[in-house]
Amino acid sequence: MFLLALSLFFQVTSAAQSAVVRTFDDDKIGAPPAGFAMAAGREAPADLWTVKREGSGRVLSHEGKAAPADSFAVAIFSGGQYSDVEVSVRLKATGGGRAAGLVWKYQDPNNHYSAQLDLVRQEVVMYRVAAGNRIRLEREDDLELDPDAWYSMKIRQEDGQIRVYLGGIRLFSERDRLPRTPSNVGIWVAGDSTVMFDDFRVEDRMGDAPAPRTPAKQ
Repeated sequence: MFLLALSLFFQVTSAAQSAVVRTFDDDKIGAPPAGFAMAAGREAPADLWTVKREGSGRVLSHEGKAAPADSFAVAIFSGGQYSDVEVSVRLKATGGGRAAGLVWKYQDPNNHYSAQLDLVRQEVVMYRVAAGNRIRLEREDDLELDPDAWYSMKIRQEDGQIRVYLGGIRLFSERDRLPRTPSNVGIWVAGDSTVMFDDFRVEDRMGDAPAPRTPAKQ
């Protein structure tokens, strides 16, 4: 019994040690946050990310500008690459298209997965982008959400299964048929959307994340 309890203790401790949380409270106001590489796709600007003050703390903000339809920007976490992973973030949209979420299995702007909360269309959509072609995998609409509230979004990629959560509620699950390959994770936002982000959290679900590597800027 003692050995079983000890084993469980070390398993829980190991899992806790594999999680990284970024609150942005230690980052410089008016500058991009440390530990993230910024990129963009479909002609969106990549340099609109800054840390700003919000209440008594600090948040990561993307200041949206007029951009082509389907354009987007990403802030890619440079702390490691992951095969199986859980990623979450809190977000609040304040202007523009009000669409933001998470990106994972990220190789570059033309190859990745994203889960997007669109507060104008009141939906959450999951996409796979392959060689620049966007494929919709899942969609949950008619959500009736307050467009001015904070929301918590989470994805879990594990054992070939992808699950997407909003506010702790699982919206859908999708089988991932692509190879299990170490890749980057981060934050996604529509190019024209102004959104604040906080409490970005990454948990390695395999316990074998390779050494940190910063993805090349695009």
